[in-house]
Amino acid sequence: QRNAGEISPARGSIHKHQPDTNIPAYPRSSASDNSTSAYPCYSKTTTPYQSFIIKMTNLLWKKFNALGTEIVLTAFLKDNQKDILEKAKNVVFDFEKRFSRFLQGNELYRFNNFDGDYFEASDMMIDLLKEAKKMNIETKGVFDPTVIGSLEALGYDKSFAEIAAAQNGEPRQGREKYEDKTDKNIDPEKIGKNFLDRPKISGLEFSGNKVSKPYGLRIDFGGIGKGYIADFLAKNVLSEIENFWISAGGDLFLKGPGEDGKGWKVAVQNPNEPEKQTFSIQTRGKTLGVATSAVFKRKCTAGGFKWHHLIDPKTGLSVKNDIIAVTAMAPTAEQADIYAKVVLILGKKQ
Repeated sequence: QRNAGEISPARGSIHKHQPDTNIPAYPRSSASDNSTSAYPCYSKTTTPYQSFIIKMTNLLWKKFNALGTEIVLTAFLKDNQKDILEKAKNVVFDFEKRFSRFLQGNELYRFNNFDGDYFEASDMMIDLLKEAKKMNIETKGVFDPTVIGSLEALGYDKSFAEIAAAQNGEPRQGREKYEDKTDKNIDPEKIGKNFLDRPKISGLEFSGNKVSKPYGLRIDFGGIGKGYIADFLAKNVLSEIENFWISAGGDLFLKGPGEDGKGWKVAVQNPNEPEKQTFSIQTRGKTLGVATSAVFKRKCTAGGFKWHHLIDPKTGLSVKNDIIAVTAMAPTAEQADIYAKVVLILGKKQ
């Protein structure tokens, strides 16, 4: 239902929910990267507690597109805090400009093409690289941000929006699935060999803001970026806000008592029927990260070879197992995002 606080077509619109209308009840967690994966749902009634909150604060939310997905920010704000969502949006846009692998000339591009002794990196770049290396070690190599070579070889060398535009096609509602109609030759054996021979992230060394990397090492922050920026906003931009949730393509960070004092309610998408939910999670006032990873989105067929964006670190090719979607909960959105991917890659047996 969108009978209250309707999202307008304008990018980054901000919305205020009045006391006599419905207000967001819960966000939705679906596979990361789905451009319509997270949006406020609505309750039809308000409790006395809700009415009290509305008198003291304003429930505002902002929705915009960035990082190849949809970003939604929802928060109970005081009158002097109303500009905080606009500030958060600008931080996300800046993050995308600096660390998207699809933009030439940005900091990530310069890092990936650097072949000197020490790369001078920004504080955020250092933090991202250290987090990526740490999670690679913690997951025993299952989470691996050096899969960029395999992704490009399979055809994921541009955003899925660009892939769709190039093919003059539209994805099915709730799914991002395209067919590359070119005669692209996919050589799985060659992709696998090149992947196994690639430089490893374990070779990164840090000295202040200087980074030494193995020759030829390239990084893709796609597997960590959305969760990372959600956590960054929560810690640095919305740090003084007591009641809010952030969705970066379905990677969620939630804090506070929600709309009814019982915590935010998260609806988890059904992977077989994306328009429906499988179950819901109640945060009960706890600060929580929630993320879903799946293999039914970000799919493509090129030269008759079917692939998706989750790469098996043992083969360098798209993972094949008995799981189609995983939802994970953790103290941070970044951890939830990575853990969901790791479980999906490993499969049931592992």
